[in-house]
Amino acid sequence: MKVIIVGAGNVGFVSAETVSDVHDVLVIEKDESVTETLKGRLNVAVLREDGTNPRILRYAIESHGAEVIVSTLSSDSENLFVCMMAKRIKPDIKTVATIHNPDFMVDTASDGVEGIDYIISPDLTTAEKMYRLSVLENVVEYESIRSMGVSIAVFSVQGQKPIVGRVVMHLPIPPGCTVFAIYRDDDVFTSPETMEVHPGDRLCVFGSDEAISQFNEMVGVEDVTREVCILGGSIVGLNLAKMLSDDPVKRYIKIIERDPARCIALSRALSGVAIINADYTDPNIQADENVFRVDATVSTSSRDETNLLMCMSAGRHNARKVISRYFMREYEDIFRYTGLQTIIGFNQVVSNEIIKCLVSDELAIARMQSSDWMFFTHVVDSGSKLLNRFVGDLNMPEGLRLVAIERQGEILYPVLDTRMEDGDSVILFSNAKMESEVVRIFGKGVLPEM
Repeated sequence: MKVIIVGAGNVGFVSAETVSDVHDVLVIEKDESVTETLKGRLNVAVLREDGTNPRILRYAIESHGAEVIVSTLSSDSENLFVCMMAKRIKPDIKTVATIHNPDFMVDTASDGVEGIDYIISPDLTTAEKMYRLSVLENVVEYESIRSMGVSIAVFSVQGQKPIVGRVVMHLPIPPGCTVFAIYRDDDVFTSPETMEVHPGDRLCVFGSDEAISQFNEMVGVEDVTREVCILGGSIVGLNLAKMLSDDPVKRYIKIIERDPARCIALSRALSGVAIINADYTDPNIQADENVFRVDATVSTSSRDETNLLMCMSAGRHNARKVISRYFMREYEDIFRYTGLQTIIGFNQVVSNEIIKCLVSDELAIARMQSSDWMFFTHVVDSGSKLLNRFVGDLNMPEGLRLVAIERQGEILYPVLDTRMEDGDSVILFSNAKMESEVVRIFGKGVLPEM
């Protein structure tokens, strides 16, 4: 696939990095120092020009033979403009715009409006993840597959939860979800049915948001989230506060923000949320505002150093639950060193969103935090090796899991005597290193190009 990426800032660089190993990528970037970095680090072609210039866009699209254009500039209006101009130049090109400010969210092709096929917003996606992690006590990782109306959640089993010591297949698992894997130490087990749940296990669950919420209750809830302290009034912090305040469960929500002007803007945008103008890195403010004595503390700063400082401070104060994000991949191990499981990597957010846009809709791909593990789907048709076969006959090896089947818009959780029919989309979870096993069972061309 021939892809053009306009802009090589944080989002653009990660987007290029995600797809450049397989796809033919051209990056348009006008900053000379940035283009030199790109040439040295990624396998991409680089055009040092202004990607918002219609003449440059036409030249790039026609000379590169582009099938997809992804605009990742810092200006939302410029991203929308680039996509709309690209459609005028080549109507069948697939267009993807990145948006930061929700006010710039517009209807897309799925809504019947021509011009923009997909919109991705790393900020809004991060806010949604933080919301889920805040309200679901036992969840440490969350990913949404919107095209199918399902989500993936990883539950951490700490202490003496009611499910400890029980075999997975004997758990009262709510309808509408399934346990498809268990992380235990550094190992991943994709046949967890006969495994006994141990303290420290992380159970991977696939299902509807309602079923995942019920699964959280089954694991055991000790502290219902009633108080949430948001550190930083960024777009992420603002939208997280909106999601929490719109939730039917009544909660006390406060945002601590250092910029007085931003505090005024937050006060106008939010109702029922306490806005405090203070420096949340100040130990005195932390004590006065009980920053680490609430049910969930969420650090939304755009600086990794600040988020890391808050995570370390939270550990010293034995905070109940701390959620943070980070931008630089090099910081991940340092964040993990704090013992925090509920961290959201900017790289993973952007990578997953880009993959979902660049791969055909039927594949609905997502990666877990460990990038070796991914979801993909296989469409059963007349040429499929799965047509009319029963699930129990597949002889799936450890490391490859058939998670669910989408049939006529409905998600099914198969048992051994489930037969796969023409038109089914089989949802699979696999280690990317198991390509030979996937090909053996499903045939060539099944694993998507990543």
